[in-house]
Amino acid sequence: MAWIRHVLVHKHVLTNSNDWCCSAGHCRNSEVLFTVKGKTSSSNRRQDTYSLPQRVSYLPGLRCAFAPLSLVGAALPTSSWNAGLDWPWEWKWHVYKRYRSQTISCIPLIRGQPYIYTSSLDMAKQILNGRPEVFKAPDSNGALSFLWGDNIVSSDYDMYKRHRRVVGPAFSRAGYILVAEEAGKLYREMVDSEGWLKMSEIQIQSANHYLSKFALGIISRCGFGLSFPWAGAANELDNNELSFEEALNIVSETSTIRLATPEWMYRLPIPQLHEVEKAFHRVSSFMRSFITAKKAELSSQTEDLRRSGQDLLTRLIAANEAEGKNGLTNQELFGNVFTFMFAGHETTAHTLVATLALLSIHQEEQDRAVENIRKVLGQVQQPTLEDVESGALDKVLACFAEAARMFPPGSIATRDTTETTTLAVPVEDGGGYLVVQPGVRLVVDFIGLHYNHRIFYDPGRYDPSRWYGVRESDMTFFSIGPRACIGRKFAIVEALCFLSLFLRDWKVDPLLNEGETVDQWKDRCLQAGFVGLTFGVRDVPLKITRRGKA
Repeated sequence: MAWIRHVLVHKHVLTNSNDWCCSAGHCRNSEVLFTVKGKTSSSNRRQDTYSLPQRVSYLPGLRCAFAPLSLVGAALPTSSWNAGLDWPWEWKWHVYKRYRSQTISCIPLIRGQPYIYTSSLDMAKQILNGRPEVFKAPDSNGALSFLWGDNIVSSDYDMYKRHRRVVGPAFSRAGYILVAEEAGKLYREMVDSEGWLKMSEIQIQSANHYLSKFALGIISRCGFGLSFPWAGAANELDNNELSFEEALNIVSETSTIRLATPEWMYRLPIPQLHEVEKAFHRVSSFMRSFITAKKAELSSQTEDLRRSGQDLLTRLIAANEAEGKNGLTNQELFGNVFTFMFAGHETTAHTLVATLALLSIHQEEQDRAVENIRKVLGQVQQPTLEDVESGALDKVLACFAEAARMFPPGSIATRDTTETTTLAVPVEDGGGYLVVQPGVRLVVDFIGLHYNHRIFYDPGRYDPSRWYGVRESDMTFFSIGPRACIGRKFAIVEALCFLSLFLRDWKVDPLLNEGETVDQWKDRCLQAGFVGLTFGVRDVPLKITRRGKA
């Protein structure tokens, strides 16, 4: 069932298995592009194959058997007849050049609605600017709701505004101070518990394991006020059950299996599924009890005490209680808790892995980052929120940002239309307008965007200087527009604090196999795909060597 992990796309977009579509196409340039007249319902899936090019205004692009985001299309590997889920990564260097446009179509030859993919920043801004006729279709977000309940990511329109009104205050400056403090504590626990303090050189077979655990620890501590000790989480309920930490890890790694496996299969004698079922019940039971206890605790406290809890969950519940009858239900609170915990921790972890991997093969950039860290923090000072907000650690932030550009954890975002929508075509693509009828799904391809040579010069080169002085709101890998990632500052503070401490103590190099060159290591280890819920690199082996005092 390894393929099942492909079913679930980034937190911004999860697609329905009824959408089917990719590789041969015909170029056609036009100053003004028009779609076929007449309203088309997205629920009317059975269409004449020959009418689909009309619905995308004969926009050149991919022609394939199955839609890349469908269950079948995602399950099958990328090939000449099936684009697959990974085509934006595997074809990033040539697919838009082939059709001489930053915006292309993707038309199913068997069944389903047509798609329009764009790597244009101008088009992406238009699609994601919050216009009322463009929305996140229920079938594109149903998986998140199915797994955990309605939440800020899966909701839209008035429901989204309600979630945003309650969730927004939970992300506060006091919470970011806590993130900086706990990042330092957890880092020290990690090196102590792993025995690294007694070693001068360590071979790490998979950096992903350590950084996933670190990110999960930070979201557990700062998001929900849980202890999450590195050496082994205490079992909050009893000592005879799966530990909460173990259950969290299993749930994090098997959400796609949970999504794709029908309920009846859990009754079969399949140990892996039984473990998944047990972990989900364990975490669900604990978190529901935890939320109930938090609400009771807050209701019995004075206003001063209510303000003292700075973890995300405490602030979320406090903000929700203040909304009264307009607040979120228990199930919606539960949905947001799980979304923050799992989608949030994975995106940060994957980007930290990519950052260390890229710094290991770009020693000059690693040296610049270390020089920046030592200048700001010296040899013993711990990073603080002020260090992050002041921009003092700008070289470190740039290393993280460039890694996120090259391996964006949120690789696509989709929108659908409720009515005919007009998009302005950039001058470099011929100008004019693209008129989109209902029933055509719009996809912002963040991999294509971040490897677009019109936006990033020499996009295949790791160049952190691209991000010197760039505002947080302009970091496109956190998405674009009013629904950009609400947790981006949380992630930035966590990442900068970890990288500052880790790089100050350790020199990072690629861990090579016998006879392997650095270029061969890159080819082996810097290939990306979907890892759990998000996009990133897999199983990066590193060698870390203790640094001497400056």
